[in-house]
Formats: sequence, C-alpha cells, structure tokens
Amino acid sequence: MSPAGVRRLPALLLLLACSPSAPAQVLFPKALDYTLRAQSSVQTNSNPAKLASNGPQAGSGATLVNTIGLAARIPLLSDDTRLDIAGVTGDARFTDQPRLDYQPRMLNAALHWRAGRLLAGRLGYQYRRTRYDANRIWPDSDTVDDRGLDAEIGLRPSEDLTLPVLRVFDQKARYETTGNRTLFDRNTRGWEISARYQRTTGTTAALGFRQADTRYPLRYQLERSGLDDEYRDRELYAETNWQYSVKTGVYARLGLLQRDYAHYPERNTRLLTLDAQVTWQYSPKTYLHLKTWQHPYSDDQDPDILYSIRRGIGLSVRWRPTVKTSLSLLADYERQNDKSLTGNDVLNHRTQYGSRLSWQVNPNLSLSLDGFRVDLDSDAPWNRYRQNVVRFGINLTTGSGNPEVERMFSPAECRWTYVESELCP
Repeated sequence: MSPAGVRRLPALLLLLACSPSAPAQVLFPKALDYTLRAQSSVQTNSNPAKLASNGPQAGSGATLVNTIGLAARIPLLSDDTRLDIAGVTGDARFTDQPRLDYQPRMLNAALHWRAGRLLAGRLGYQYRRTRYDANRIWPDSDTVDDRGLDAEIGLRPSEDLTLPVLRVFDQKARYETTGNRTLFDRNTRGWEISARYQRTTGTTAALGFRQADTRYPLRYQLERSGLDDEYRDRELYAETNWQYSVKTGVYARLGLLQRDYAHYPERNTRLLTLDAQVTWQYSPKTYLHLKTWQHPYSDDQDPDILYSIRRGIGLSVRWRPTVKTSLSLLADYERQNDKSLTGNDVLNHRTQYGSRLSWQVNPNLSLSLDGFRVDLDSDAPWNRYRQNVVRFGINLTTGSGNPEVERMFSPAECRWTYVESELCP
C-alpha cells in the first residue's frame, strides 16, 4: 500500500466509525470477532533523531503518522481451534527531517488448535518493522525487520495441567543499511520444555527450561578479532500469574540464564532474569500498575558491547473521573550496564515520565493527548540525550466489541508505558 493511500485511510474509515453495526453484519460472518482501527496523530518532538547532547543538534520537528489495522479471531473446527490475527500498516512522516521517514508494520498470527482431550498447541508468526534509533548513524536512517516463527504442542492430562509443553522457535532480525546488516543481523533458533498449571480463576504457574542459539551470519566479513559471532543461552525459569483477588493481581518470572560464547569461552557468564508486576484496582475509578525488571538483551548500537543488563522500575496510575475520560500518569527509571569487550562497564541511566489524557467521544471515536520527557545519561558521551514529546491522536474503531481482540493490536511494550513507537495506540 502506498504512503498516500495510508494517509487517506482514516478519512475513509470515518464512515465505519459512525455506524458500528452495519459493517459487522455485511463484511464479516456473525461467528467472527474483529476490530478495524485507524489512527492519525501529530507529534512534536524536541529531538526526533535522539542526537547526543554534546554534538550538533538537528532541532525539533513534527511527525505525522497514519496507521490502519485489522484484528480478528476466527473460529475454525471447534471452540478450541481458532486463528488469531492482527496486522497494522502505516506511514510516518518527519516534516523537518524527511530522512527519518519510514513505514511501520506489524503482523501477529497464531493458529490455536486442540485434538481430542489430550493434545493442544499453536503455530505462530510475528513480524514487525520499526525505526532504528541510534545517534551514530545520523543523518542517515535505518529500519529493523524482526520476524519470528514458533510451534507448540502440549499434553493435557486435565483441564488445569499441561505437561509437558514442547516449543520450538526461529527468530531473525534484519537491518536496512549495509553497516548495520554486517554488524547486527542475527538469527536465533531454539527450543523450550515446560509444565503449566492454570485455574479458571486466572491464576497460572509454569516451570521450564529454554535453550537458544544466536548467530550473526555476516560478521565474518569484518575480519576483526575479539568480536564473537555466536553464543548459546540456556535458562531455567519459573513463572506465575496470581489473581490474589478481584482487585489485585501479581505476576512474576524468575530465571537463571547461562550464556556461553562460541569462540571466547572466557567471556561466559551467568545472569539472573526477573520480571515482576503488581496491579491494583484501588477503586472503580483508579487503577495502579507497578513493575520491576532485570534482563539482558543483545546490544545493537555498539559492536564492542558483549551484552547489556537492564534493571528498572516503573509506576503507572490511571484515573477515570467520568465514563468517557481518563488520565494516566507514567514514570519509570532504568539502569543499563553495558559489558564491553575490554572488561570495562559502561553505565546508562534513563528516566521517563509523562501523562496521557483520553476522551471517548463515542464507542467508535476517541481522542488522546500525550506528553512525556526522556533523560538519558551515560558514561559514553555519544549516548546522552534529552527529548520532550507532545502528541495529539485520533483513533477510529469499529468491530464486534470483543476487548481481547482489541488488545491484539498492541505490541507487548505498549502495554506497560508510553513508548515512542508509531505502532503503539
């Protein structure tokens, strides 16, 4: 779809937003749950390229974004066999810095199936195109395409217990520019075995083992010593989602990760991974969400970094003074420790805070106003920046009204706090 076509789509969908029932009866069968969404937003950004504070500044700019998406839950052979699919395509235009223009994309598809009483599983595909953010390639720009395939099968001796659960997965990251492709293109393949317990109340528990092999297929072209192109992760983990009461929920995942490098075994390390969340419905109008995390990730900004460990804590509060309006306050702090090839640690500290005001004009039309600030301090001068963002957005939706289908649009990071991504609602 052309960028011009994407920009016209929100206007065309206004007709759908005015009449939710007619499209549902004409375009889709009654058994299908779906949501059709179009978004238009204008964003002012003090530092859209995230340029370092100690270098030349390109100045502030405006970003115009239009996206259209469709999410559907399609029943197949039985109530337990269905296809979940959600896709978004869009166009992002940086009015003062056209080099940053790109077309965001997202597609998630999962075929859930069940054969008899004992066997159940899923087949999944994930694709996402985002803008690559790194000061070091300015004034050029880049995009990252992430693709993933996975398959899962489980034995269910009872409705509450699935044992064992076997999963295999294949993931790829591909960059657009030649330099980034050589350094950071990567392939990850692995498998996982686990046991899961789930109650009808929503409480779940899992224990498992995961192994993944990651390869950088183009690094051999660099003819550079000291830069490894392969490692293996093995992780033993425990996970639980405990619905303590109607108002309170607790989620936790704890893992012990062993990372082994292919050519430099002296760099092998053990890492503790943690994700924990507490949600509390303080009152019918007030909702609180507290989260903390510690996990490693593959650094794709500096090839001299073996890996990075991120530790953070965040809090969000949502208040609904009326049925149609809500105010959200968001804040998080993250400390990133980069492990370099030389053995020296590089520390980064990121603080983000902001707010969102939303107004549900009618069941199909909502307006939002976002404002947030990001401060990043680092031992590396090239990685320090400040950013202030204000965004006004219009969201048009129509569909069957299933909230689970509507949530299929949002990537995982969008569900926590505001992320500067054109794919976040």
